[in-house]
Amino acid sequence: MLRARWQGYEIDSSEAAYEVSVPQPEQMGTLVRNFLTSGYFTRSYYLLFEEPFIRLRDFIKEKGNLDDKPTAQALEYLEEQIAKFDPESHRASRIGVKAIESILNYVGSHRQELLDAQVFRFELTPEQEEMYAGYDYEFTPGEEVNEGDFYSEQEIPLDGVVLYLGCSFVTADQLSPEERKKAHRIARRVGKEMDSFEGPIFSDSWSDLMLRGLERSMPVSLRVRLNPDATFTIAGRWMEDGQFMFSYYDSLLEKAAKKAGVEIGAYPL
Repeated sequence: MLRARWQGYEIDSSEAAYEVSVPQPEQMGTLVRNFLTSGYFTRSYYLLFEEPFIRLRDFIKEKGNLDDKPTAQALEYLEEQIAKFDPESHRASRIGVKAIESILNYVGSHRQELLDAQVFRFELTPEQEEMYAGYDYEFTPGEEVNEGDFYSEQEIPLDGVVLYLGCSFVTADQLSPEERKKAHRIARRVGKEMDSFEGPIFSDSWSDLMLRGLERSMPVSLRVRLNPDATFTIAGRWMEDGQFMFSYYDSLLEKAAKKAGVEIGAYPL
């Protein structure tokens, strides 16, 4: 479970992670909305973990003040989203940024109540229990989860997770002309370094491969987690063999965080 250190170009270094600070928990939903709509993510967001919404809906129905407009609005969005859940389908339901903002702002404002009620307390999945059987590591729900300790996203416990989204970075052609030129410079530089290190692959140079990669939308996850001390962590990952273009995706995250007015840190694993 030790985090791998990245040295040079390693094909095994397939995941990279980021973490966003949450300075004002009560406005966490607004932060996430501003981050997602910064222009560096495609406007399609998929809910990858449904159970937190069901539990939150039940909590609000039982203990929430429905005369409070933000509470009533959060419940309405939760009901609308839950109505999309289909246990017979493997497809994740889409969710809009207005729903994300309303629900997360409610969670941020009621974090201690939700923590005390253990609304987001989750055990390991059966798959994770099987993975952990081979590790010298034990996880107890309720303890702090440091995502950086886990090499694979599949290993990360879901305990404390409020929101788990599937998103994508925009393709380079959706960036400004200046940003697009910078992206191409990064791709050519990386390609040139790889050409001297490994040589061309088949008939393509590494530069050609890096440049073509800019034309594809890179999937990236986003998790909002309620920690045991009633703080929040926003974190996520993306996967790219070798993390050759890490500096490029890192720059997109930095720009998104700047537009959202928050600090961010990213690192390859």
